[in-house]
Amino acid sequence: MSFAELGICPEILEAIEVLGFEAPSPIQQQAIPAALEGKDIVGLSHTGSGKTLAFSIPALENVDPALRAVQVLCLAPTRELAVQICREVDKLALFLDGVSAVPIYGGTSFSPQLAALQRGVQFVVGTPGRVIDLMEQGELKTDNITTLILDEADEMLDMGFQEDIDRIVARLPVNRQTLFFSATMSPAIRALINRLSEEPQEISIERPVLTVPTCEQCVYEVVFSSRIEVLSRLIEMGRMKRGLVFANTKRVVDDVVDGLLARGYSVDRLHGDMPQTLRERVMDSFRKGNLNVLVATDIAARGLDIDDVDIVVNFELPRDPEDYVHRIGRTARAGRKGKAVTFIGRRDFSLLGRIERFVGVRMPREKVMTAHQVEQARRESLVDDIIEKAAKATELPDELKDIDMPAEQIMAAMFELLVSKGSCELQAIPEDRPGRRNTKAADADTTVATEKGNDWSALQESTKLFMNGGKLIGIRPKDIAGLFYNEGGAPKGSVGDIKIFLKHSIIEVSPEIAPQLCERLATCHICGYEVNLREDKGIPGQDAGPRVNVRDRRSHTDDGFRPTRRERLERGSRFERAERFSNAPRREKAERFDRYEDARREGGFRKRDTRDTGDGFYTKFAGSKKNRKK
Repeated sequence: MSFAELGICPEILEAIEVLGFEAPSPIQQQAIPAALEGKDIVGLSHTGSGKTLAFSIPALENVDPALRAVQVLCLAPTRELAVQICREVDKLALFLDGVSAVPIYGGTSFSPQLAALQRGVQFVVGTPGRVIDLMEQGELKTDNITTLILDEADEMLDMGFQEDIDRIVARLPVNRQTLFFSATMSPAIRALINRLSEEPQEISIERPVLTVPTCEQCVYEVVFSSRIEVLSRLIEMGRMKRGLVFANTKRVVDDVVDGLLARGYSVDRLHGDMPQTLRERVMDSFRKGNLNVLVATDIAARGLDIDDVDIVVNFELPRDPEDYVHRIGRTARAGRKGKAVTFIGRRDFSLLGRIERFVGVRMPREKVMTAHQVEQARRESLVDDIIEKAAKATELPDELKDIDMPAEQIMAAMFELLVSKGSCELQAIPEDRPGRRNTKAADADTTVATEKGNDWSALQESTKLFMNGGKLIGIRPKDIAGLFYNEGGAPKGSVGDIKIFLKHSIIEVSPEIAPQLCERLATCHICGYEVNLREDKGIPGQDAGPRVNVRDRRSHTDDGFRPTRRERLERGSRFERAERFSNAPRREKAERFDRYEDARREGGFRKRDTRDTGDGFYTKFAGSKKNRKK
């Protein structure tokens, strides 16, 4: 079937031909003819099925070019999606004289949007919040609206736009055409459809294979603290020339960007807290290739239309399998090859299994590339660049002609210089330890000798150091290792296991370097906080005597049997046990509590008496709980 068979006007058909669309998609084949007849439509279709044309073409057919007023209102959940829809509408209206569209969204100035509305546009695509603002200001007139479109309706409800949608619909004319498009049909969507339309025609498109064969998917099992380092290794190995990294929260997005910027990579962020002008500037830089990596949240990434992304990294697993499909759909477009890498932790296996069942593909688990492998890949890439450059070079530079050295020696020096300048310092991560790899991976790497110092493994002989800073101030293992190696002057391989607790950290180092570290870093700064470093002396009092098992406590009593509560009270009161404390308030409190216990055992209880001039207590006896309550 062709677009001409759907009954589309010649002007739009010409624009479709210019855009290069040859045949309509299944959702377009069913939705366009029904919508042209004036029916309300409910389209259930997945992301990327072509639903933008399915509702834009009928809406443009119903627009009167001579009427300079809003006639079509399309609601979208995010700013990016609204901008993308508006671009497609402008392309379709290329040969419709007098027909124009404008995106309306928050986070930016009202002036350009107000100017467009005052000029008279027929097609408005907006987010619910800004649409309500302009309606209440009287700038967005609704008298001539004949078509209402809700794209990604399920997403709008999930984002909490239910009330906003109801307020918008209440201002629209009753006689209108309503077009719903959603990926799922939840009870909330069904209730919304029943409220806003009458006897709509439901069009459901069977979900095809959710992932394309040209997208290679794999999984890395890494702890959360190691993921920025693994991301850096992907970049260093040349596997991320232009990559998208997805995280679940804005805070994680900021942490990833800050970590990569500190390593010298060209990277930027995209999330909902950014002003719209800044988001557009970031997207423009990414499209032009000025950025190698873009880190974004799911909401901010809705509507991203970039064709040449070679890799997508799920820094965190999305909670919804639909979001996973949406993420990896940013790569392997238009027949190109792409790769999707997912980082998981021990708690993510069940969620990963649910995603694998949803997409119908089991993702292979790959081992994290070692520092040796990354370094080898760097050198191989540099050799390829040198060979490519040498093929174009014609003669030796004048600066090198007067050097009286063998050419091999000069080339070796230049190569090592390029390697040192062009590489980023790799940091050790727990995944580098042989014990964290599976047996097959370890067997496969038996021929590669692990250089001492490339991993934080337990040293054969070590001294433990104590640092009074931990997770509360954001310390990570790589921060401590960098402090010891850079400021402490520790030689390579002298730092072993690093254990970070809530308020302190324990670090294993070689015995010969421990005095030097304690001297240089006795008072130092890490993560913006001043901390102290000293040799760990263990838990205070842990060597005071042999450790007694709880089950063997009876054997440590005088008669070999565990005493009863009364016997314990007779042998020593709480006051006597409190003698261990040096401060008087604790002893006084223990003495008063003992007097309370003595009175309670005799059948009474104590009550505060402010009239008493003595110790402030008196004893009152009662025979039952009922009398005591009185």
